[in-house]
Amino acid sequence: MTPLAAELARLIKGHRGKRVPVIELFSTASRFDPGLVGDAGGLARFRDALTELESAEQITLPAPRSSTGWDRRVVPAIPLWVTRVQQQTVLRPAPVPRVWPHLLEAAGAIATRADERQILDRIAAWMREDPAPELVPVQERSLELFDDEKALDGYLTTRLFTSGALTLELLACFPPPLPFVSQHVSGVGATGLLVLENRATYTSFLTALRALDPAVRPDLHLAWGHGNGFAQSVLSIPLLEPAPHFVRYFGDLDLAGLLTATNAAAQAAAVALPPVSPATSCYRFLLDGPPHWRTHDASNQRAAADHVAVCSWLPPDLRSPAAELLSRRLRVPQERLGHKALRRWPDFWAEFEIGDV
Repeated sequence: MTPLAAELARLIKGHRGKRVPVIELFSTASRFDPGLVGDAGGLARFRDALTELESAEQITLPAPRSSTGWDRRVVPAIPLWVTRVQQQTVLRPAPVPRVWPHLLEAAGAIATRADERQILDRIAAWMREDPAPELVPVQERSLELFDDEKALDGYLTTRLFTSGALTLELLACFPPPLPFVSQHVSGVGATGLLVLENRATYTSFLTALRALDPAVRPDLHLAWGHGNGFAQSVLSIPLLEPAPHFVRYFGDLDLAGLLTATNAAAQAAAVALPPVSPATSCYRFLLDGPPHWRTHDASNQRAAADHVAVCSWLPPDLRSPAAELLSRRLRVPQERLGHKALRRWPDFWAEFEIGDV
């Protein structure tokens, strides 16, 4: 339906009587479409919209040969009134009660619409065919159930799921975690994971680590946290091989960077992953730098930010100076610890040689 026809339908539906004077309809519609007045084709568009509503059986027009129902002084001729078609109320049969499998009883009590019942029908059939399903990513289960890998993403916002009657656990699936951009550099000692917030720092650390003698360098996965994406990708730690025994994080020394670290640490703790700890020597290097390293922190504009709480993730001796930095709305970008600094600081990697096993 054209926009003009849809607007006319709305006006006709809201009119107090079944017969609607067209002069009144045209006047009101011209505020929606000013081109109806003064445009050479405006009258034709108005008549086409009425014809469209007649074809959709929403109105009837006067009889074509009526001498009183049409204004034939204009071309095309315009009806003097239209009559709204009374919509027939369709009585739908009451749904037949359905007995659902035990695991779907709660969802079945909610499913009153045909589309909801169709969803449950698919799930019930899948449960019968695969009573002990393997755990798979949600997109794979969605494709198996609905022939559409994205269908479940949409259903998760419907009442079948928001009510808790259906869950991903019930469907034996999970949202795949955001993967790391990471590389494993073999070395000595327990395998660890060092996550760097920014891409430039990740590149410099990877170059510096590879340049070390394999006989003395730490065995590390180096990962790019992709900014605040680490709060989600931290769940990919179990996918790393060999499994890391400890996790260190190094990001910008600012409010946004420390919030990313604390959020990721909370996520890891919630699912019993290795604790996400600060790369202490890296943060100490930033705090010990000269005053001109400290610049305005655009991420730290909220007066209510609890700087002390955010800095509690850092080791005790760094908390106070870091909180003072944040309270002054300042930051130190992690890129200050770049390629040149890493080359000049051979003892830097000692923090990662053994780790917390």
